[in-house]
Amino acid sequence: MRIPASSISLLLAWSATATATPSLRFTNNDTLAGIPQSLALDKVIWESKLLDKPAEFPTAAIQELTLSNPAPDATPDHEAVISLTNGDSIRGQLASITDEALSLDTWFAGRLEFNRLMVSGVKIEETGSTLYRGPSSLDGWIQSPENPAWTYSQASFRSTRAGGIARDGLLADESAIHFDLAWKGDSIRLKVVLFSDDPATDNPGTGYEINFMRGRVHLREIRSGRFQGSGHSRALMEDERASIEIRASKTGKRIALLINDQLIDVWNSPDFDNRQSGKALHFIESGTMPTMISNIRIKKWDGIMDRIPQPPGQARHFGFNATPEPGPDPESQDETSKDRMNLANGDSLPGEVSSITNGIITLQTPLGEIELPVSRLRSVALRQENAERCKRYNGDVRAWFPDGSSIVFRLDDGDAGKIHGFSQNFGNATFDTTAFNRIEFNIHSPDYRMRDASKNW
Repeated sequence: MRIPASSISLLLAWSATATATPSLRFTNNDTLAGIPQSLALDKVIWESKLLDKPAEFPTAAIQELTLSNPAPDATPDHEAVISLTNGDSIRGQLASITDEALSLDTWFAGRLEFNRLMVSGVKIEETGSTLYRGPSSLDGWIQSPENPAWTYSQASFRSTRAGGIARDGLLADESAIHFDLAWKGDSIRLKVVLFSDDPATDNPGTGYEINFMRGRVHLREIRSGRFQGSGHSRALMEDERASIEIRASKTGKRIALLINDQLIDVWNSPDFDNRQSGKALHFIESGTMPTMISNIRIKKWDGIMDRIPQPPGQARHFGFNATPEPGPDPESQDETSKDRMNLANGDSLPGEVSSITNGIITLQTPLGEIELPVSRLRSVALRQENAERCKRYNGDVRAWFPDGSSIVFRLDDGDAGKIHGFSQNFGNATFDTTAFNRIEFNIHSPDYRMRDASKNW
């Protein structure tokens, strides 16, 4: 069989960027490692060492294609996360917003224009100097040698029993650590250890331990064993998932905790000893119920707190006023109105977007016209009028990004390192194959819905 030049290009593009050999999983759960030569609405042509020649498989018989591409290093000053009404989410740089469309510049598909009525939300993340983004595999992570407790699947770490997973060299002297957390059951029992010098044990001799348990959070200095402070969060008690951000500074001698973008507290440590700490980060599951950690992002932090909590009584320091009377729950305060935009410093601003040019957003506010860098925003207010959900098409696939988000589109064909598809959300688009680490087929079939509903995450 003579292989077309475009298929050779596709093969080379995939094999040069993937961190593991691609594989096909069929609807009967058989798998076949190899390289895709071409993709189409109704078939995949596949080359494998186990086959005498490239074979053609109908997409109706395929469950998923695994690619294992790593997450790219983020270089722009901000990253907009666009949420769509069908549950998809896309990352890129915000280019424009009108009453009809929202435009996003992406590295993997160029500029995408989304139907405004199908956009449910926009969040802005400052990229900064990224130290780590993942996970994309268990590589580089160390598990408890006597009792490995964590598995990797679909850009997430998942615990199966009590035990820890850690990685050295992740933390700078000033770091912002973000991760999404989900748990089963009525209580979370997770410890996060910062600045450990021994990732090979769940009981390091240095660092700081943040213990999440039910609605409470406790902070402890490991070397001395001293209790350092506590906080509380309604989300940890009432929900089964949360977005966690920990900002830790050795030089500034402080640790701040945010849950669902709400500042829980800032703990100052005048006795912080830089010499008695390391660069390792641990996640340690203390209970038996499953826990999932995903969307880990670690970046350098400037050490400056742009939000200050207002605890009652005297200021809280490590070892002082360790158990004060709890103040108002920051999550019990009234939510910011949906017509206001949240800023990086914790303030909010009413207004509407007039234009976006070269990373500068112009807002019409009651105070007049205001210009700000897009990176200064954390959310963009959108009028939710007559929201619509995109149509479903035969041939729709769900393509997963390395960060765990996904996008649905009709797969038309693939050639020369590109995938061509269509969605009512954004029209026709051409995606770079390195954008995805997994593509699921037959997503509207009853069998797929049954598999999806039965997944333990």
